[in-house]
Amino acid sequence: MHWGTSRSLRNPSRIGLAALLPAIAVAAALAAGKGARAEGGEQDKAEANERCAIRLSIALVGKSADASLMTSADPQATVDAMVASPDFAERWARYVNSAFNGGPSAAATDDPVYYLAKHIVTQNKPWADMFIGPYSVTATANAMEVKDDPNGLGYFRTPAWMKKYAGNEDQGYMLVGAFRIIQNTTGIELVPSIGQPGDDRTATGRAVAPCKSCHFDAWYALDTFAKLLPKRKGQGDTMTFTPPTEGPQQILGKSIADDKAMVNALVDSEAWRFNQCRLVFKFLYGRAENQCESVVFDKCVDALGSTKTIQSAVAAVAKDPSFCK
Repeated sequence: MHWGTSRSLRNPSRIGLAALLPAIAVAAALAAGKGARAEGGEQDKAEANERCAIRLSIALVGKSADASLMTSADPQATVDAMVASPDFAERWARYVNSAFNGGPSAAATDDPVYYLAKHIVTQNKPWADMFIGPYSVTATANAMEVKDDPNGLGYFRTPAWMKKYAGNEDQGYMLVGAFRIIQNTTGIELVPSIGQPGDDRTATGRAVAPCKSCHFDAWYALDTFAKLLPKRKGQGDTMTFTPPTEGPQQILGKSIADDKAMVNALVDSEAWRFNQCRLVFKFLYGRAENQCESVVFDKCVDALGSTKTIQSAVAAVAKDPSFCK
């Protein structure tokens, strides 16, 4: 490597400016009555704790940090209390509702995801119950109510959810609903092809390239998954559903008998745990995880696997020293 004369040494004016800057900084500090202080001093620590307190409070409960948190010597020690609060339950439920839906609902009586997510967190239930739990979510006058129901399957058998994602397939197959179940559990993202006039969009047309790969061949074969879901009849307010009649389907490397076994298989996968922790990172950071955060990501996955609650998964990331740096 050639070591030439530095650019600054060839420019006397830059030497003079560089030499003056430290003196100017010190003079400004002395003029303000602050003086110079060493890095890592008590004031530095206090300021770092304040920044950490603000970040935690905004991320977890959506509020400004209160006085006690701002003056805490260890703001991250309050994480467990924050994720156990009603404010966290509300904030997480709103976030998940936006993440799991293709768009806003017309009314609160059409938002089973929000109400069930809030119930799961408030009652400290396993997060998997969000998808496979025995619940019904039914409309009231201006909201929705969660009740125990042995025939429930998270929010996937909720009439409001089924109608929203019934789709318009000509034979009534819930292709949109099948995609939403796979997407909500594993996070898969698919780009739909653009139809051309005259294209055959029936099951016969979907069984040939290029549609065949997504609808019949891949592990997430949409038509095969949809055969385990009820069939739609009618449209709009007159829409009804009939039980599936085509028997077990070969998906996920096994014979799956019904929608309950299908969702249980998805939730039992590593893809489900990965996707839920990716949601945690997006909730806390506003972005997906990156490679350098793999150790913290694994903490989230381990917490979700051991304690089962989403609160513990969120806390595993929020309590890591990296979150406040």
